[in-house]
Amino acid sequence: MLLDPETLALAPGVERLLPQEGLKTELFSCMVESNTPICETAFEAGDELRRLRRLVVARAEREGLAVAAAGSHPFSIPEEQQIVKEPRYRKMVDELGATAKGQLVCGLHVHVGMESFDACLRTLEGLRPWLPAVLGLSANSPYLAGEETGALSSRLARLRLLPRGGPPPRLGTVADWEAEVSAAGVDYTRIWWDARPHPRLGTLEVRIADQATSVDRAAALVALVQALCAAPPSPEADILDAVEPAARELGTWELVVTLREPVEALRQLDIGRRDGLEAVAADLVRRSRP
Repeated sequence: MLLDPETLALAPGVERLLPQEGLKTELFSCMVESNTPICETAFEAGDELRRLRRLVVARAEREGLAVAAAGSHPFSIPEEQQIVKEPRYRKMVDELGATAKGQLVCGLHVHVGMESFDACLRTLEGLRPWLPAVLGLSANSPYLAGEETGALSSRLARLRLLPRGGPPPRLGTVADWEAEVSAAGVDYTRIWWDARPHPRLGTLEVRIADQATSVDRAAALVALVQALCAAPPSPEADILDAVEPAARELGTWELVVTLREPVEALRQLDIGRRDGLEAVAADLVRRSRP
């Protein structure tokens, strides 16, 4: 998210950061999306996330803006923010109205390469029971529009307002997938499930995680999702215990185990209750620097 460095409120300006490889627009002018190249390991993905975060911060500061990475802004009103003047976003607002204008929330999307579409569907089925736990470990949006929402991830409730969202259905076969896409009547990239196949990229896209403020935590979440996809475990009480064997096999357990630290939403709540929401935003800006 792009902020006014004085008021710490959301501020438009993504258009001034572009064009830049690895960066792109999102629905709102106060948001910038970063995209890593294909990475071989979660460690490489973490390095790319750090590089992109440094790039965003540098380009934003050049334009007199600050950067805050989190699942939501603590006090700015989503519906008051400028929409990017691109046809696809205008079309989205025309179709969804107030629902679209409320979607000023940020997520971490992890694409994991799949050897085949059948393998993607099998992996998705194994992953489905674990999606709430992934969200729980990523929770970083306790405030929305100046209110303490009562949820550690208020982003999820906003996403649930979208059509074609929510948990993915059971997709046992390619025919099941094709039937779902046909019934939706839109390009599959406008099906906003918590996790979905992305056949044009050859990946399974896991979309449920809140955006992390700490790049290190973002890299840990990448490693967690990769481990879940590498060997989806049978449902157990603790997700980290369940993925430990796969993460050790991948050599990423040292990243994954850091997710035992308290979720970032709790830090936001501690600061907000003690010092107020502007202090929350200031802390997000400080911790968003890699």
